[in-house]
Amino acid sequence: MKQEERKKNTISSILKAAKECFEKKGYENTLVTDICRRAGITKGGFYHHFKSKQDLFLELLDDWIKKVSERINISELESDDLYQVLIDIPKKLQPVFEENKSQLPLFLEIYLKAIKDYRLKKVLLKSMNMYMAFFGYIIDECMEKGLIKKVKTEDVSKILFALTTGLLMQGLMDPEGTDWGELATKSLIMLLE
Repeated sequence: MKQEERKKNTISSILKAAKECFEKKGYENTLVTDICRRAGITKGGFYHHFKSKQDLFLELLDDWIKKVSERINISELESDDLYQVLIDIPKKLQPVFEENKSQLPLFLEIYLKAIKDYRLKKVLLKSMNMYMAFFGYIIDECMEKGLIKKVKTEDVSKILFALTTGLLMQGLMDPEGTDWGELATKSLIMLLE
């Protein structure tokens, strides 16, 4: 096996082990030794690929953000019915949340941790701003085409992000309480009308 392939396999093994450990014990309670044991590597092997547990988590977070972004087909932004594109976002994202629901409490844990950790906050704000910019682009296009009334784009984008986060937290607390994707769609329609 070539060195580059071994490196890729080791990193993949570490990421998989970390996801499992974080899901089981949470971020704060997971030690690097837990991850190493599960991945079958030494601490030296871990630190050869990652500077810290936080860097490893940021890699997992980045991967998750990419999965979410892939669900939203940017080519649809050229659609004549941007309003429908916006309304359909919860339906497109719901499978990502369902596939990764065991990790969602971890992401909320990290959001809380980011309040006191500047470096982590910076990374999370970057991803948050990316999504708000995406929402903002669609909102601006919908207003320009007369599909929705004139609104302050930045405010509506922030509300959409807050709505997403709030529904996610409610869904974690009471997964069977309602169809959260349907509620998100209804909420979007109410907000935009």
